[in-house]
Amino acid sequence: MNRTVLLIFLWIPFLVFSQSPTKFTGFHPGADWLADDGKVIDCHGGNIIYVDSLKTYYWYGEHRGEPRGASCYSSKDLYNWKNEGVVIEKDTIETFERPKVIYDSKNDRYVMWFHYDGNRYQIAELGVAVSKSPTGPFELKDHFRPNGHESRDIGMYIDPKTKKAYIGYAADHTNRTIRMVALADDYLSLTENDVDINAHCEGPGILKYRDTYFLLTSGCSGWKPNPATYYTATNIMGPYSSHGSPFINDLENNSFNSQPCYIFKVPGFKDAYIYMADRWNGGGHPDSQYVFLPIFITESGKMELRWYDEWNLSIFNRN
Repeated sequence: MNRTVLLIFLWIPFLVFSQSPTKFTGFHPGADWLADDGKVIDCHGGNIIYVDSLKTYYWYGEHRGEPRGASCYSSKDLYNWKNEGVVIEKDTIETFERPKVIYDSKNDRYVMWFHYDGNRYQIAELGVAVSKSPTGPFELKDHFRPNGHESRDIGMYIDPKTKKAYIGYAADHTNRTIRMVALADDYLSLTENDVDINAHCEGPGILKYRDTYFLLTSGCSGWKPNPATYYTATNIMGPYSSHGSPFINDLENNSFNSQPCYIFKVPGFKDAYIYMADRWNGGGHPDSQYVFLPIFITESGKMELRWYDEWNLSIFNRN
C-alpha cells in the first residue's frame, strides 16, 4: 500500500468522528440545534409531549423543508433529539402550520390539531389528524372552522389531572382576538364551550400555576418579532387581565427576537415550564432557530423570562 492510500485510510475514522452530531448537555437559545443525523432540527411552531409509558419526549412542529408537513423528533433528555421523519405531509393543504399533538391514553392514540388554510389565509380552519404511533404516520380526519369562527395560530393546554384539553386560537379577521375552546373527551372534536378572550394577538402559549392560568401571546406583526403580552385568569375560559411583557431586560423589546408557540411543563420537576419559541429571521425558513427559556412565576404572581446563553433543567427544583 503506498503512502497516499495509507494516509486516506488513516483519515477516514477521523472524518466520521468529526462529523458525528454534538452531544448536548443543555439548551442554547438562538443557536443552531442539530439532531442525531447531524442536520439542523426542522420542527417549528409546534409542541412537546412526554409519553410516560415510553419514557420519551416527542417534539412535533412544521417541517419547512421538503416534504412540507409536520416532523417529529424524539428524546430522552430534551437536549438531544432523534429525527423520526415527517409524520404527515401537507399534500393538498396549501398552508399547514402550528401542529399540536396530544396523547389520548384512553384510546392509545395520538391526535394532532393544526392551522389548516389556503395560501392567502382565507380558509382559516382547524385541521385534525390521528395516529396509533407517536412517530406517525398521521391521517387527516377533518378540517373546519371552530364553531363558525376563523382560526389561525393555535396553542394547546391539557389539564394534567382531569385530562381535559383546550385550544387557544387566533380568531376572526386579522387575528382580531384570541378564543379558547374546549375539546370533546375524544380529542377529535370540539365542544360549544368556546369563548372570546378579547386579546388582539397570536402565537398563544398556556400554563397553569397554582390556581391561575397564564396566557402568553405575541402581537400581530407577521414574521417580525414584537413585545409579548401575558394575561391571567382564574378560569381557563376567562375573563383574562393583561399584564404587559414578561421579558426582563429585553433591550430590543422583541421577546428576545422570538415568537411563542407553546409552553411545556416538564414532568418530574416542581413548576418547571419551558417557553418554546421560534426565531423566524423574517420568514419561515427550515433552519430558523429556536429559543427555549425557563419561565418563572414570582411570589407576587408575575410571569418572568430572562435570557440565558446556555441553561439546563437543573435550574428547576425536582418534585
